[in-house]
Amino acid sequence: MPDHAMRILFLDCAPFHGGAQESLRTLIQDLHDQGVAMQLVAADHSPDGLLDDARQRGLPVHAIRARHWPANINGLWQFLHDRRSCGKSIAAAIAEFAPTIIHANGLRAAMLLSPRLARGLNVVIHDRDLRAPAGLAGWLAGRLAPRVVAISGAVAKKWSQLPPGRLSVIPNGFDLDAIAATPPAATPFPADAVVVTIAADFIAWKQHRLLLDAIALLRPQRPALRVVIRGRARDPQGEALLAELRRHNTHLRLDDIVLFVTEPGPALPWIAATDVLAAMATAEPFGRTPIEALALGKVVVACSGAGHSEVLADCPAATLCAAEPAAVANALAHWVDDAQRRAAVADTARAHAARYSLRAHSKAMRELFQSLPQGKLSPP
Repeated sequence: MPDHAMRILFLDCAPFHGGAQESLRTLIQDLHDQGVAMQLVAADHSPDGLLDDARQRGLPVHAIRARHWPANINGLWQFLHDRRSCGKSIAAAIAEFAPTIIHANGLRAAMLLSPRLARGLNVVIHDRDLRAPAGLAGWLAGRLAPRVVAISGAVAKKWSQLPPGRLSVIPNGFDLDAIAATPPAATPFPADAVVVTIAADFIAWKQHRLLLDAIALLRPQRPALRVVIRGRARDPQGEALLAELRRHNTHLRLDDIVLFVTEPGPALPWIAATDVLAAMATAEPFGRTPIEALALGKVVVACSGAGHSEVLADCPAATLCAAEPAAVANALAHWVDDAQRRAAVADTARAHAARYSLRAHSKAMRELFQSLPQGKLSPP
């Protein structure tokens, strides 16, 4: 499809600004700078979030109200209500902008599309989720006949039912120059502190508690060790998890060395202020914060599995380990105990992060958009 004929409606329904929204924002910024015609429909009303950024660039936007639907009967009711109300805004955006492509940023965004809304348009589902309710991928494939972009091979596995040629694996892209220029956050730690940071919102599968248990094993011989737990509680479950983690931290007698940072704002300054980034999830679809840390010349300790095993497998500045306290503690000690070792791999870390540049990601996405047919698709 020639660029002059390509008109993309980007759709996102997250009511917060997380990693998936940051990835979409950087893609929109780069494609906009290249002159691609686009419109944004989004629920991210946070300061400097998707909607604010798009407005500042003069892009047409439609704000929607959607919730982060829990996987229960109440979540189903919320979804049905939000799909009805958001559908009106999506239909108005399509009528106003006349897109040739709808880009759904994640499975939840794709769930808001009906065959009626998508009729005659190319639908691209940008799948950023490792886990999904059973049958959801097949349901979306049958309703929308989409092209699917998976951010990792692990994510792509759920789309085995797609016809040949409809699935692509395109890793996330990062504005590496902007990341490298991030000033570090000010910490209350002494100048000789060795800082370990986990940057993950308070969701159970991010496994913050595992890091605390590993730190408890490391602490006795390492008086300079300090820890930052940087995250947000998005919902009541997140608030409950944060409270439990604080209690567990006190039980382990780590209150004097662990700093919880929970206020709104970007995590990057805290990653810039760390010596070692810890990523404890074994079910990470990709692993955004490890790449951000590498781009800053930092070392990473990550639990093996899914996206981490793909993006960090051959990185000399990263250690993959089993998700159990002793293994995490041993992996952390390898880097915490040797400042020269950390410094020696800083350039290697940046070189590894360069594999995931925004330029490469944007080029691959643009080529995919250009490859889509200009005529109507066959009805799903």
